Amino acid sequence: MQITASTDVYFKNEYTNKSTGTHKSNGNLYLNNNFINNGTTTSASGTTYFKSITNPLVTISGTSKAINFNNLEIDITATNTKGVSVADGFALNIVNSLNLRSGDVRLTGEAQLIQTHVGADANTIGSGKVLIDQQGYASAYKFNYWSSPINNSGVFSLVSGKFDGTDASINPFNPQEMLFSSGSPYNGSPSVVDGSNNVNTALTINTRWIYKYLQSGGWVSLNNNSGLNPGEGYIMKGTNTLLVDQNYTYYGAPNNGEYIVPINSGEESLLGNPYPSALDADQFINDNILLFDTLYFWVDGGSTSHNKTTYLGGYAMRNLSGGTPPSIALSSPGGLGNSSSVAPPSQYVSVAQGFFVSGYANGSIVFNNSQRAFKTESSEDAHFYRADDTEVNTKENKAIGADNQYIRLGYQDPEGFHRQLLLAFLPDTSADIHYNFGYDAIIIDNRADDLFFVIDNDLNNTFAIQGVHNFNKALEFPLGLFISETGSHEIMIDEVDNFENTIYLKDNVLNTTHNLSDSNFQVNLPIGEYLDRYSLVFLPQESLSVSDDKLLSIGVFYDGNKHIVLNNTARVKIESIKIFNVLGQEVLNRNKNLNNKEKLQIPFNQSKGIYIANIKTSNGKLTKKILNY
Repeated sequence: MQITASTDVYFKNEYTNKSTGTHKSNGNLYLNNNFINNGTTTSASGTTYFKSITNPLVTISGTSKAINFNNLEIDITATNTKGVSVADGFALNIVNSLNLRSGDVRLTGEAQLIQTHVGADANTIGSGKVLIDQQGYASAYKFNYWSSPINNSGVFSLVSGKFDGTDASINPFNPQEMLFSSGSPYNGSPSVVDGSNNVNTALTINTRWIYKYLQSGGWVSLNNNSGLNPGEGYIMKGTNTLLVDQNYTYYGAPNNGEYIVPINSGEESLLGNPYPSALDADQFINDNILLFDTLYFWVDGGSTSHNKTTYLGGYAMRNLSGGTPPSIALSSPGGLGNSSSVAPPSQYVSVAQGFFVSGYANGSIVFNNSQRAFKTESSEDAHFYRADDTEVNTKENKAIGADNQYIRLGYQDPEGFHRQLLLAFLPDTSADIHYNFGYDAIIIDNRADDLFFVIDNDLNNTFAIQGVHNFNKALEFPLGLFISETGSHEIMIDEVDNFENTIYLKDNVLNTTHNLSDSNFQVNLPIGEYLDRYSLVFLPQESLSVSDDKLLSIGVFYDGNKHIVLNNTARVKIESIKIFNVLGQEVLNRNKNLNNKEKLQIPFNQSKGIYIANIKTSNGKLTKKILNY
C-alpha cells in the first residue's frame, strides 16, 4: 500500500503487509488494530497512529522482524488499556518522534526501539511509557554494570524506572515495583510467585550494593531514589534467586537523541548504553576518539562473598581492533569458566550495559542516534555480561573487514587465570607498529602474573590489544611478562581468524624460537618482571640468524679451568656478555673491561652443564652455546 503526502487512511481491522508487498507511507495512517508486517516498509513523512477506543491491546509483528515509521503516535484509550506490544526480536524504527499520548509500548523479549533523527529528543510523553527487559546476575554477590534505556522527567532512578521482570512473559504490561532493603546480611532476595508464576511479592534489592563512579571521587553509594542522567552507569548486585539470571523491566520514557557526559584527562568514567536499542561501539569510539578509545566491561569471575578481598573478575575490553575477554580463572567458583570461554565484547553494546572509559583529554562525550543499531544477543551481534557467558563469540571480528586477520594469544598462570591478547592486522586502517589511538588497548586490571604487549618500549603501560596495518613475516611484537609465583606458566595460541602463517615465540635471551602453532610454551623462569625477554614473531630462528661474517667469527668456549674464553680474531667491539643457564637464569653479566683483544678470558665458576652466551657487539647480537665440563 502507498499513502501519499497529506493523505489520511483509516484501518478498522487488522492490517497485513504481505511478504511480496511494500508499505510506503508518506501520509497519515490510522490503525485501530494490529499491524502485521511480512514485507517492506518505508516512510519519509507523515505519522502512523495506533488509535483505538475499543482495543486495549494491539500488536506489531510479522516475519520481516522490522517496521519503519516516520512519526509514531500511541493513543489507546479503551477500557483496561495496555497499549502496543512489539513482538520479540522486532526492530521498531522511527525516523523522528514518538508520541506516547495514551498507552504503553511493550518491547517484548529482544525487541528494540531505534530512532534516527539528528539532535535532541523529539518525543512527546503523555501518560504512556516504554517497557523493555534486560537480565542480570542472579547471585546476590555479583555486580552487574548497568545503565538505563529510559528516564522519568529526564533522570533515572531505581524506584521509578526499574521493576521486577520475573513474570514479564505472562504479565508484560504490569511489572511489580522492586522492594529495597539496607541491613545485614546485605543480600537481595528473589520474587515470591504463585502457582501460575505471577509475582505476589516483588524481588528485593539491597541498597548497600548500588554505586556510581565519580571521576574525581571514585565509588559513591546510591540508594533507590538517587537520580542518574542518560548515559551514566551504575552497578548493582543481584537477588540470590535460583534462576539462571534475573529479569528486570525498565519502565519510562525512552531515551532518544543526543546526550552529553563530561570527562577529564587521566580519569575514568562509568558510562553505559543510554538507548532502548544496541549501541555501535565502533561508531561511539570514532565519534569520541579525541577523548577515549576503549570500552571496559566488568565480568564477575565467580564471587561468592561480599568480602571485597575475595571478589573475582576482570575487565573485557573493546576498541576499533576488536575485543578481548577478561582475565579470570579456569575453574572459577561461579562456574563461569576461564576467559577463553567468555565472549569478548562484540561491536554492539547491549541494552542497559554499563562500561568504563578512561579519558586522555578533557571534553564532552557525545551519545547520539547515529550510534544506535538493531542487534540482538541471541544472534551474538550484541552482548550483555552476566552468568551465562560461557560461549566464545568471535563474530565481532568477522564483521569488521573481510581482509582482517586476528591472532588471539593466551597466557595461563599457576592459579589458572587466563589472559588473552589480541593482535589484529587491519589493512583498511592507518594503524602501524607504534601506539595508535583507537587500535591499541591498555590493561586496567593487571594481575601479579600476567602477559601483555609492550608498545614503543613504554614500560608504564601494558597492552592487551594491538592493531597494525598489513601483516608482514618480518614483524616482531615485544611481549612483557610478570611472574610473582612459581609453578606452571604457559603461553599458547587461543585462536586465529583468517590467519594461516606459523606463529613463533622468540626468546631474546636464548635466541631461540618456539612454534606456538604446534604446541604451547612452558615458561620456566624465576619470579620477576621480564619486559624484553619474549617477542611474537613469524619466522623461525634459522631465518632470524646473524649473517655478519665478522660477528660469526667470534668463538666462545669453556677452557676446563674455570674460565669462559672468547676468541675475537676480527676484533669486533664487544659491548656486553651475558651468560644464562638452561632455565634462562642469568649467571654472568659483564659490560666493562671488554677490550677488543683477540682473546678474552672471563672467570666462570658454575656447575657442569650447558650454558647460553649472549654477546652484544657494535655489529649486532650473537648467541652461542657453551658446555661446562
